[in-house]
Amino acid sequence: MKYSIPEEAKPEIVKLREDGMGWTAIARFIDDEYGISLHRTTIQRWHAEFGAEYEVLSSVVDEADDAFIDAKIKLDKKIHSLDADRKLYRRLYLRSIGSENNEDAVLAAIKAFTPALAPQINRRALEIAKATRPKNFGTKTQVMVAPLTDTHVGDNVKSEQILGLNSYDIDLFSRRIWGWANQVLQLAEYRRNMCNIDELVIPMLGDMISGDIHDELSFTNIDNCMMQMIIGAYVLSQAVAFLAPNFKKVKLMGVVGNHGRMTKKIPSKDRYMDWDYMLYQWMATFLRNHTNIEIEIPKAFVHVFPVFDRNILMMHGDSVAGGGSQASIKRAVGNLRDVMQYNGLVETDDRFTVAEKFDDVIMGHFHRIDEMDIGTGSLHICGTTKGGDEYVVSRLHLITRPKHLVLYYHPVHGQVGKETIYLDRFDSQPSEFDTEVPREWSSIGPV
Repeated sequence: MKYSIPEEAKPEIVKLREDGMGWTAIARFIDDEYGISLHRTTIQRWHAEFGAEYEVLSSVVDEADDAFIDAKIKLDKKIHSLDADRKLYRRLYLRSIGSENNEDAVLAAIKAFTPALAPQINRRALEIAKATRPKNFGTKTQVMVAPLTDTHVGDNVKSEQILGLNSYDIDLFSRRIWGWANQVLQLAEYRRNMCNIDELVIPMLGDMISGDIHDELSFTNIDNCMMQMIIGAYVLSQAVAFLAPNFKKVKLMGVVGNHGRMTKKIPSKDRYMDWDYMLYQWMATFLRNHTNIEIEIPKAFVHVFPVFDRNILMMHGDSVAGGGSQASIKRAVGNLRDVMQYNGLVETDDRFTVAEKFDDVIMGHFHRIDEMDIGTGSLHICGTTKGGDEYVVSRLHLITRPKHLVLYYHPVHGQVGKETIYLDRFDSQPSEFDTEVPREWSSIGPV
């Protein structure tokens, strides 16, 4: 991995760490001294990988300058070699996913060599004792739908640049997802006082990583796209593994957004070739030993899934022109209805089909929570984990809290409830999800 740490700062980091300074304090020191903002985990990973060599250098520099220079040259050559290897592997990876057959080989290798997260012990029996049920306890079992969207893993939002209204990094991503998972479980338990909730559906709506489609993101992201993807998959898999024992069935499905694309221009062909798609595949691998989890990863930019007898269309929303106005969104939905009805039932590949109709719609992209009536049901814009950033505040003069929706579906009446989870409530609470991905991903063990 290439680290953007100034060369002259590296011996100082080793010395400061030897003196007992914490990682956050060291990150502030680098920012103040060199004007370079780095996340504490980036410095921590560099120290674990190369710190010992700089420790050796710092001990010999006083004894002989020539020896120090020789060791320094050797270290620079090693860093250059590692950087060349990284670029080679990235080229090989991008080349390998360019064809259908090689893509299948990559996914097969992921599944073969990545360990699965171990299923957890159920935190609480799903069946509520009949003695505690009220007289008007519902006879119909409901389904809980909890979308996840716009997590933007790897984005670095600095509070001092947006009037202190928000901040975001890997640590806050983990804290908010930890809070989200706990809140989903609490809401399910609360709802179980009035009816059974046996099934949880988690549609993932894209923009799961920050990506590098904008030049400024390439410079300000906390880590590169590869690490954004694997950290995001690892943390989100832990969240699903945490929730799974509390439901008889958990369904996951995901469509890609725009921030994870690997091209500067928006593609039409092979649009699924996106870091979001790889993140979902890693999640499927991490969670493969959970027998009550079903996972669908379509290649289409939209996907329709059933909840009882209602069809719900899920999409990211970047395909909607018009900046997110109600008129433009409703126009896009109307056009999609025409598409869905084309030729009855259309095969999209050997696994997925497009339904003839949909009743409700859920989407992300617009970083807000909103609801529109579309005649057959509701259209929901489902929020964001990240919250407001420098772009929306300085360019659009807008701000939104990081929040997500939870919906409840009844077998007869359709959608019968909606909750909002405010994720910034958990910013000051520690997360129990691990974000430290080891150098060899295959060594990631059970949570």
